Amino acid sequence: MAFDYCGRRYLRTMIKSTLVLAASLLLTFNSVAQDDPKSKAIVDRLMTQAKAWTSFEADFTSRLQSTKDKLDIKQEGNMKVKGKKFRLVLDKNIIINDGTIMHTYSTATNEVTLSDPAEMDQELDPSKIFTQYEKGFKSQFVEEKAGADGVMTQVIKLFPLDATKKAYHTVVLTVDKAKGEPRSVQVLYKDGNVVTYTLKKFTTNPTLADALFVFDKARYPGVEVNDMR
Repeated sequence: MAFDYCGRRYLRTMIKSTLVLAASLLLTFNSVAQDDPKSKAIVDRLMTQAKAWTSFEADFTSRLQSTKDKLDIKQEGNMKVKGKKFRLVLDKNIIINDGTIMHTYSTATNEVTLSDPAEMDQELDPSKIFTQYEKGFKSQFVEEKAGADGVMTQVIKLFPLDATKKAYHTVVLTVDKAKGEPRSVQVLYKDGNVVTYTLKKFTTNPTLADALFVFDKARYPGVEVNDMR
C-alpha cells in the first residue's frame, strides 16, 4: 500500500469524520429526537440545502487529537465534489473517485492504489459527508454563539441511535445561522480520539471540470500502480 500504518489510519479517520465534512450532501431526517424541535429544524434546513447542491468545494483544516497516542496532528485540505465523484487533497495524499475507480495517490512515494468505490465504507464517502447524519441520529441543540469572525453560529450535537455500529459516540455540528451551511464538524470517538474539521471556505454549486476527477498517469512520471480491485 502507498501509506504506512499511521498514515492509512489517519486518512481513514479523516474521511470517515468528514468529512465528517464535505460529503452526502443528499436523504430524510426521520430519527431526530422529537423533544428538540430547534435542533431538528437546523438539521432539516441543512439537509434540504445539501440535497440541492449538485457540486461543492471546501478548503478546510483537520485536527486529530489523541491522548492515548499523544497525537495532535493538524493538516490543510481541499475537497471537490460533483455528484458521486470527488477529489480530496490532504497533505501529501490525493484521493480521486471518478465513479468507477478510486485512486489514492501518495506524493511522498509516487504510488497510486486503485480500488473499487463500491467497496468503500459509505461513511468514508466525501459525497455523503453531511447527509450521512440525516438518518439514524437523535439531535440536541447546544447554543448560539458568534464565531471568531463575528458570524453567528448554531451548535448542535448528534448521537447515533445504534451506537454499537459506530466507532464514535457524538458529532458536534456548527452551522452558519444566516446561511444554514456547515462551519465545522467535530467527531468524538469511543477510543478517546477527537477529529475536528473547520471549513475555511465553502462554495456551493461551483463549475467543476470533469478532468478534475480523472487520475492522469502522464502527470506522474514513474508512478507505481497498485491495483487492489
